[in-house]
Amino acid sequence: MRILFIAFLLTFPLGLQGQKNTVPVPERPVLVLGIVVDQMRADYLQRFGHHFGKGGFRRMMQEGFSFRDCRYSYIPTYTAPGHASIFTGTTPRVHGIVGNDWLDENGKSVYCTRDDSVRGIGEDGRQGRMSPANMKAGSIADQIRLAGNFRGKAFGISLKDRGAILPAGHGANAAFWFDFKNGNFISSTWYRDLKGKLPAWLEEFNRNGPVRACMDSVWKPMLPPGSYGAADDQPWEKPLVEGKGPVFPYLLKEAGGPEKVAATPFGNQVLTMLAMELIRKEALGSDQFTDFLSLSYSSPDIIGHSYGPNSVELEDCYIRLDRELETLFNFLDQKAGKGKWLCFLTADHGVMENPNFLKEHQIPARNFSEAGVLDSLRRFSLQETGKDWFAGIDNLQLYLHKAYFDLPEEVQHKLEKRFITRLRKEAGVSNVFSLLGAKPWPEPPYLDKVSAGYYQKRSGHLQILLDPFYLDQHDGKGTTHGSPHAYDAQVPCLWLGWKIAAGSDAGSVYIEDIAPGLAGLLRIALPNGATGKMLSIPLKD
Repeated sequence: MRILFIAFLLTFPLGLQGQKNTVPVPERPVLVLGIVVDQMRADYLQRFGHHFGKGGFRRMMQEGFSFRDCRYSYIPTYTAPGHASIFTGTTPRVHGIVGNDWLDENGKSVYCTRDDSVRGIGEDGRQGRMSPANMKAGSIADQIRLAGNFRGKAFGISLKDRGAILPAGHGANAAFWFDFKNGNFISSTWYRDLKGKLPAWLEEFNRNGPVRACMDSVWKPMLPPGSYGAADDQPWEKPLVEGKGPVFPYLLKEAGGPEKVAATPFGNQVLTMLAMELIRKEALGSDQFTDFLSLSYSSPDIIGHSYGPNSVELEDCYIRLDRELETLFNFLDQKAGKGKWLCFLTADHGVMENPNFLKEHQIPARNFSEAGVLDSLRRFSLQETGKDWFAGIDNLQLYLHKAYFDLPEEVQHKLEKRFITRLRKEAGVSNVFSLLGAKPWPEPPYLDKVSAGYYQKRSGHLQILLDPFYLDQHDGKGTTHGSPHAYDAQVPCLWLGWKIAAGSDAGSVYIEDIAPGLAGLLRIALPNGATGKMLSIPLKD
């Protein structure tokens, strides 16, 4: 009996070990690439699609899977909350990035990634004092690193600091962004793996000067005259070169410093070069642990703001971006192996047409001024109450002074009602409502969008909602975004690569569904603040 018992003890661990080996290990891609095109509307895929080659956007649509109705479920639709929402799988209500900027309780402007507790790496000014500390939720990049016990790597790159930092999350190896003053890519001491200095390969990349090389370039249309859907040199466009018209060709030497590279398609080219160099030097996708890289193309936003959706400049930008994607995808096929990497592509927001362009075609549209409304309301407040109760305005939200909340609650409600009544008389204002809980709230769907974008410690106190085709701008040039309307809210959602089956889905999905969808594909835990649902992405047999 004793011999049999000892034999049982000896074989029991072996039996468990044998059983453990029968459990299938989830198969995952070696590299996940999350691409954000800053300011890309969903309709651009069709509007510019006849110019696309086989290897970029068209490859994603034909070989991969697309969700044709992907939207933002909150306001405001700006760059920082867009990037945070895509990669955390939730909205500003949870992650706290309510805009590119917001006002604190003293009425002072706060920048979304500003962090004076860190210092810049690769620069001597304040461009590097940035981190993800203001983002209150983790990103899918954090979750991928956790799933591999931090043996996989995660990086974020962009021309804009917020486009690099927020997607990469809190636990990334590093994020790198463009210093618009010196033309180099920089980082911050938040990223401990850097040990206070840039990687040698990035220092060499900066020294080799791809940005400075672009300063000798000329931006001219890629296609012959007549190939574009718009006419060049429109009166509502902002010129690249001061004192010259918004017309091709653009000589970057005449435009100014390195920051002007970002205002041309050459900014996309530089970022693609950086992505490929990072993948090579950091050996991403080279082992069994899934690596992650977020890549945010900022130049389409800068170009779009200046020229608008109906311009030769923007159309040419997307034709060239399509070629950049083809170059990047071909590189990934060779470096990581075709079918071994996974990519999704979306946008942080859309954009509205220029109001003057719309009016020329008998579509009602007008400019709206945040500053003008604030000034008008302050004068009304002084006239009616003898005091200016407003600390400022941002993201179409009015912030009240701290002293307002020392008033009796009944007085607060009466004043609030008077302010709302006054604001609703402004041209272009479809509704104004309280973020302090007073009724009435607007009817859905905007009630849901306002609620999803509200973070109590950072949002304002009165929310202005504009009619469609009303734009917050002052000089009538260029365009912008930020509204809940479809032109700002509907963006592409494309998937390509590892096991993704070809096809499309016309059902409605939301931007916060992307990170949970990726987590589902990788069979890992959701990001810690995720509120989106898992996308149903079909896989190959």
